[in-house]
Amino acid sequence: MLIDGFRFPYRYLKMTSKAKLMSDRSGSKQLPIKYTPDFVGKDHDWIIETKGYLPSHHDFPMRWKLFLRFLSMNDLPYGVYLAKNKEQVNQAIQDIIKNRGDGEE
Repeated sequence: MLIDGFRFPYRYLKMTSKAKLMSDRSGSKQLPIKYTPDFVGKDHDWIIETKGYLPSHHDFPMRWKLFLRFLSMNDLPYGVYLAKNKEQVNQAIQDIIKNRGDGEE
């Protein structure tokens, strides 16, 4: 959970896709912001997120920055990899193997 849900206690009018006028959402519950990585190492020492270029996912950059901040603020020293194609995933895997420290492959 990156940000907990909350109630917005003030006046809040929101546009809707079907109605001409805005609807009153004052006091409404706002959902939490969550993020789940695609792959997490079994020892919780690395994370791989795979994303191709998807312009329709306009919220991902903000969610990703919040996730990196969450890791930083909670002193979670994961190796983090954001890959967009097979070559970059392979590069991430090779880097994880190289930096394991226990000599196993």
